[in-house]
Amino acid sequence: MFKNMLNPLTRALVGVPDSRFGIVTGIANRLNSGRGEGWNTRFGAARREVLSSSAFATTLKRNEHGHVIITITGLDLTGAQEIERLEAAGYRMSDCAKSCLESANDDGYDKNHRLVAGRVCKIALVPSKAIARDSDRTTTALRKLGEEYGYGKPLAGHIPRICESVSYEQMEDMNIRYIASLHEPIKDSCGNPRVLNARRLDDGRWVNAHWDNPYNMWFDFGAFAFPVSVI
Repeated sequence: MFKNMLNPLTRALVGVPDSRFGIVTGIANRLNSGRGEGWNTRFGAARREVLSSSAFATTLKRNEHGHVIITITGLDLTGAQEIERLEAAGYRMSDCAKSCLESANDDGYDKNHRLVAGRVCKIALVPSKAIARDSDRTTTALRKLGEEYGYGKPLAGHIPRICESVSYEQMEDMNIRYIASLHEPIKDSCGNPRVLNARRLDDGRWVNAHWDNPYNMWFDFGAFAFPVSVI
């Protein structure tokens, strides 16, 4: 198994910048203790240990509420163009997400959620743990929380730009598995109301569309994107 992974690892190392090469060195040092059937387990543990170290920690800007603030720039792309762009960048798309992005209905992506090209927007990421009890963490409660902070109305179009602005490692630093936009739901091809979200899974980055209604409850390992201001 170890030999079979040498070539992909070597190819990956070619693109590692000097500032991050210490991460790879740290992983390699920990792997040196042994090889065999447990190699993948040791690799995963080593990777989590190194990525969580202070040397790797990414500086994340926060506002007065402690919410991470990111800056995105709008692109006036159709849903079909977003799918093509994200897949070309290595993102995986669920069938539900594609269905919502390609929807030509009145509640569809193209008619309601495309961003203005070149318009810069600051986005606040409100952690789902801001509402402690699972049964209270509904879509309605989370939208109300965003309003209480003075944040604006989310759009589905924020998610593709968030995918391109927030890395897998930054999501790990924030200890979150998903970033959702609580926009007005888009019905998928089966007629189910859904909202887009960026997900960090063990097999990489995904764009998904979560089933949603006002009473839907959300897991506590994510964050919700709300626009703060447009520049």
